[in-house]
Amino acid sequence: MSGEIVVRVALGSVAGSTIATEHGPVRRFAGVPFGAPPIGDDRFRAARPAPPWPGTLSAEAFGPAPMQALAGPMTGAVPGMAVESMSEGCLTLNIWCPVAERDQPRPVLVWIYGGAFVIGGSSLPTYDGARLAAEQDIVVVSVNYRVGALGFLDLRSVAGGESTDTNCGIHDLVLALGWIREHIGAFGGEPGRVTVFGESAGAGSILHLLTTPDVDELIVGAIAQSPGVDFTQDVNLSATVTTAFMRRSGVSTVEQLRALSAEQIVEIQELVAAELVFEVGTMVFHPVVDGSFVPATPSVAIAGGAAGDVALLIGYTADEMRLFPDPRADGLDAAGLAGWVRGYLTSRLGRDPGGDVARRLVDAQIGSSAASSRSRGSDVWAAIQTDGIIRQPVIRLADSRAASTSTSAATFVYQFDWASRRADVDHGAFHAIDLPFVFDAFDVDGWDAYIGADDSARRLGRSIRTAWAAFTSNADPSCDALGAWPRYERTSRQTMVLDSAPRVVDDPLLVQRSWWHDLWDPACRPAGVPT
Repeated sequence: MSGEIVVRVALGSVAGSTIATEHGPVRRFAGVPFGAPPIGDDRFRAARPAPPWPGTLSAEAFGPAPMQALAGPMTGAVPGMAVESMSEGCLTLNIWCPVAERDQPRPVLVWIYGGAFVIGGSSLPTYDGARLAAEQDIVVVSVNYRVGALGFLDLRSVAGGESTDTNCGIHDLVLALGWIREHIGAFGGEPGRVTVFGESAGAGSILHLLTTPDVDELIVGAIAQSPGVDFTQDVNLSATVTTAFMRRSGVSTVEQLRALSAEQIVEIQELVAAELVFEVGTMVFHPVVDGSFVPATPSVAIAGGAAGDVALLIGYTADEMRLFPDPRADGLDAAGLAGWVRGYLTSRLGRDPGGDVARRLVDAQIGSSAASSRSRGSDVWAAIQTDGIIRQPVIRLADSRAASTSTSAATFVYQFDWASRRADVDHGAFHAIDLPFVFDAFDVDGWDAYIGADDSARRLGRSIRTAWAAFTSNADPSCDALGAWPRYERTSRQTMVLDSAPRVVDDPLLVQRSWWHDLWDPACRPAGVPT
């Protein structure tokens, strides 16, 4: 790292560094504040813009991650998810821009990290944007946002709740995108060509971002990798979480909550998550429908035309939930698995779909699994969760968006099929396996050994990065590396399969969709979800 470079923005001067990559030098500006620290009376409120700073701001070091638990199942699920430092004053962003001169401003790709809405940070080495920026000749930005209770606790029903805002984590993203719109031109970016991309909860955050007012003034495109489409609390679910949180906190007002330390808030958050895991699920803190800022769940809002001018690229991995195998399921027969599935579906749909529906789904999956080596109970359970949590909701959202007369921008869908080559663990194309492909991070934090990366992985990674950059530039991921990528239409459901030999396939989930049909029948469908 060498060569200080100073850029002037409206808030003051920023001093970054020039770093080398195999694709050419990149200027990096790390830890640039876009929001005032949301502390004291500003805790649990939508953040205010960062104030101007005196002199020249050093942007050599990344800012701290948001407050989170440093150990837990989510942190160790895949390589490199543990942050090194954290603070409530976390609202910073990082910018990578190629050094090479260019006549026109570069398109901008903004990364939003995942982590089940409770962990993550923009400084993680896997998310380093230098290679992506240099290889694809674009500006890459990564953004911190609040997670857990500090980002998503709904306190409207608590004494003093009128002084709070819901969905603070999503407000952070809107504030950051406003900063980018205003200032990215100074770094060589095009303010009118900003695309957000994210994975898992980051992709879920993006879908919730698409429901917010005036989002099309901030972005022209969105890339959602493996999102949980409707991980959105309604008023009843958020009340359950809030009641448990206040009981565990030992206080009764928002003012008293603001007097607790940030570390205490995280400790209470972890106790509540453990208490409510069976009632609410593994992600206790996530966005809430508040009727105004997030007026509806993503599936309902997007079907109604929300962010209809924003191009959307959305997809899933073939074996999402094989990342979280449950060996207890290996001891279950079909009836036992059907019991598990019935309980899962009841919590997911908000009503009991009946034992017959659950058993038909299990029998269909067992029949399909019998033709492969994945025939254990844990395999069947993971496959059903893969469809129920991510794959089927993604396809239903793409269907409804493609059919919406209020949507003018294109939708593109992919299925990531490249499976882990590790000989000792058969996780397949598991949740988050795509991360090193997008950032060219195979040599970071042991990703290469973790997935058994080979030449086919590196070729596919470059193709994906080229497609993501093409989408950022043109609102279309078609490129020489992958060929023509047709827009998604409900009649054919054309999907780009990302594997060693990428190809376009019509309706790759046709069989699985037929299994899930009964669950989306009007008698069983969640309220407000379109047919």
